[in-house]
Amino acid sequence: MPNLERQAARSRLWSFCKQTGIAPVLATLYWHVKLALHLWSASVSIGDYTVEFAADTRTEYQRATSLIGEREVVKSLLTDVRESDVVYDIGANIGTHTCFVGKGLREGIVVAFEPMPTNAAHLRHNLSMNVPTGRWVVAEFALSNEDGYGTLAVEGQRYGEGRHALSSNGELDIEICRGETLVESGRYPAPNILKIDVEGAELKVLQGFGDILSEVRVVYAELHHDLSAAYGTSTEEIEEYLCDHGFDVKRLNERSDAYHIRATRSQG
Repeated sequence: MPNLERQAARSRLWSFCKQTGIAPVLATLYWHVKLALHLWSASVSIGDYTVEFAADTRTEYQRATSLIGEREVVKSLLTDVRESDVVYDIGANIGTHTCFVGKGLREGIVVAFEPMPTNAAHLRHNLSMNVPTGRWVVAEFALSNEDGYGTLAVEGQRYGEGRHALSSNGELDIEICRGETLVESGRYPAPNILKIDVEGAELKVLQGFGDILSEVRVVYAELHHDLSAAYGTSTEEIEEYLCDHGFDVKRLNERSDAYHIRATRSQG
């Protein structure tokens, strides 16, 4: 099907449709039919785990089926998850990582942090379809290095769409918490694993865990060169912070604008 889509996009007929202005209508119709044929869902498998994602939009379907190019990252994450772990998925979006992590738990729990209401709604739905109640919870607020309230800059309103980041002049009022506060207050258990994707604010999230970070076994994070600079830091500073707190950092992949890391506790 992807090859057919690419061939159609390059065809003379499609060029004619774009010239006459009917291409957007046909594209919308195509995706409505495609999603309906898939029963408004997308099935994705990694290893022994298969997850069903709700897919009401083209963006959701493509995000789920492609895992936004992070299949190998998810696969690596699953090898680190133990059945009794507490996993914090910080910046969970619609749950492309969360649902797979939940599948790997038995006595443990995954706490999915997602402050964007539209994403949080589908995150809950996806988790309820795949993971037994009691193994997951959705926290509809952001983590940072302070407690209080802030605003979220919103790009895109549809499920799974856009980049959403903490901002001093954002459109959406949200609650902000430190990870250390959540644990010390008994709101959530201390995490064994952190997965962080917060559009440049990774250092603030790590700083917010304070001494609790010493209890974390593994950290996965997507680090963004330009977005980190917007928060007055750099990807190098984030890596250095992890190293200073007893982690060995390994890069898993790299793009021009960002890359993923896996940070594990130093042995000795």
